Amino acid sequence: MKCSCCGEDHIICPGDIISRPSEIFASCPQCNPKPRQKEKPVSPVEDIPGPCKCGRRFIDDVMADIYQILNEEGVLNGSEPLSSIGTPLICPGLFLRRPPMLPPRSLLIISDLIPVPVAKIAYKKIPELLGIVYHSHEIPGPGDVTSGQKPSINEGILLCGCDVRADIFLSGSGPVVVIKKQADMHIEFPKGIDPKISSVEKHVRRLHPEVFIDACAGPGTLGITAAHFGVPRIVMCDVWHASIWSAIQTIRVNQRKLGITRINILEDIEQRPPVWTEKPILICDATGEGISIQLYHGSYEFLGPYLPEGKRLTVFDPFNKESFRKKDQFLAAWSEKVGGEVFIP
Repeated sequence: MKCSCCGEDHIICPGDIISRPSEIFASCPQCNPKPRQKEKPVSPVEDIPGPCKCGRRFIDDVMADIYQILNEEGVLNGSEPLSSIGTPLICPGLFLRRPPMLPPRSLLIISDLIPVPVAKIAYKKIPELLGIVYHSHEIPGPGDVTSGQKPSINEGILLCGCDVRADIFLSGSGPVVVIKKQADMHIEFPKGIDPKISSVEKHVRRLHPEVFIDACAGPGTLGITAAHFGVPRIVMCDVWHASIWSAIQTIRVNQRKLGITRINILEDIEQRPPVWTEKPILICDATGEGISIQLYHGSYEFLGPYLPEGKRLTVFDPFNKESFRKKDQFLAAWSEKVGGEVFIP
């Protein structure tokens, strides 16, 4: 599937996934991956191994190649550890039991030390790089979104390439593919048997809801998971514009498997405020035989009147779960006003 940002064909769909997704990053018989010590520097004169005949290269060698470029360009002085470059994220993201062999355009680096000109040099020289994103040490997102208060907005900056990634979460109904624009979303990497996915599966199988409400949708992981398990009506909502953008892409990438035949975008999310804590605005309406997904930009506090009739199940998955769990009165009021069960995965 072509990426809606860069136009390249690097987005994986559920139908593209082989029986063992880890094979995407597996070594061939000719590969010879040699793990590096991340706390040590890379010699500027070392001859870094290139790709194997299979077209893939060991992640540690790709990172070492980036290290040498940063050293040549004066970003590093050569004494820093390899780990100082930043956080590597593979695309698609999935749980692996061993470090990956990387195909082209499959590695995104999140870093706070690489300037734009050097990032562009690295992108040109290193075919495995999907992109490089600048992040300060603050978590990306809208911060405190209490209604009526001005939120503190933290966003990353794409320095080169593309930052749109797919993550593959495994479920009892097959793989759930989630798309996110990583510069503006916090990292939530697949962990094998994911506890959030399992929690949704358990509640849906037990309660058989007709309406599933993902009140803090993010990129749409839990709402789309519920759809995979046969819930016919899904409502997703978030205050953060990047979450809405990502959720639209998540709907698109899963549409064939879910039987969605029509996706109607009602408003351009890029023209919306970065954070909208008022009454929800319907952004995307996706339908098919036996399936309906509605995606709103706004606060879940005002979502009640927009919900379809039917037996309801609501999930709240805010970033700060510990603080949210203390909202007993709010959760009780939601359950009474909206109906159905409420759970925090």
